[in-house]
Amino acid sequence: MVLDEVMQLFGIGGAVKFSELESGHINNTFIAECENGQRYIVQSLNTRVFRRPEAVMKNISKIEKAFSAFDGNVAVPHYLCTKDGANFVELGGEVYRMYNYIEPVSDRSDSNYMTGFSFGTFLRLLGKKSIRLETTIESFHSYSSYFSALTAADKNSRLKKIDRTVMRRLDSLRDTLEQVFTVDFPKRSIHSDAKISNIVFGEKCTIIDLDTAMPGYAAIDYGDMIRSVCTAERIDYKAIQDITKGFADGLDGALTDDEIYSLYYGILYVTGELAVRYLIDYISDEKYFRGKTSAQCLSRANELLRQLSAFISEGDEIISIIYKAFRKQ
Repeated sequence: MVLDEVMQLFGIGGAVKFSELESGHINNTFIAECENGQRYIVQSLNTRVFRRPEAVMKNISKIEKAFSAFDGNVAVPHYLCTKDGANFVELGGEVYRMYNYIEPVSDRSDSNYMTGFSFGTFLRLLGKKSIRLETTIESFHSYSSYFSALTAADKNSRLKKIDRTVMRRLDSLRDTLEQVFTVDFPKRSIHSDAKISNIVFGEKCTIIDLDTAMPGYAAIDYGDMIRSVCTAERIDYKAIQDITKGFADGLDGALTDDEIYSLYYGILYVTGELAVRYLIDYISDEKYFRGKTSAQCLSRANELLRQLSAFISEGDEIISIIYKAFRKQ
């Protein structure tokens, strides 16, 4: 079996069974359980999405190094290396990597605060000028690029069309975001997929799914966290307060005033962007989100559009929470 070969290349043998994790959208992920009870995460990197796997793994090495000197309660996985020192292998046309399985705790009452604290710490530790991450997916968080792609797909589609009112709303959001995130707005090394499901709450809070880490706006990571704990039907103010307080504490004063001002717009940014991406998958034959039907993509896009409306209508309250956490009132 190819996964057994992969493990041997990393110096690990004796796997008894492999169990596939189906929660991820992009990569194929397995838990390998060995005879001695040791467990590992084995992943096949999706090179259709990540076309430069060497850049992904180089970034991960830099992130590991940034955390290696940090003696705190936030961590990242340590990827195993081959005898040649490589943290990934190519086998059968696929790219694989491994790290020790991290045992989660069953319940944690401070999970929202620690999610914010973990990603705030991530941005702070990677904020050193000596750490320069490469872009692993071009225009990954470019709202205007996604909206342009949706406009073109809608124009060329004969069978599926996007409601004109929806297109006008999304176009208006583009104008708003371009006024906030100008061409010279500061970028940092961010996670780019900062949602609560990308934290494993174990002995430490371990930040996983580092493949999308690259230069971007701090507001993107903040916005993704807030989006991930709210729904179209309910704005969870307690969760927003806890995440925002944790984010501010983890950053420990690292953000500028302009970046703090942008945080609310990061919520609108990622929510609107994700809606546009699901609409693109709805209207297109080739899909980014693995295993989703067109009907499922449309349904998810509509949920996100309702969530976007809720975030806009409750903007004053959310901004007040942000400014209180960052002591800007």
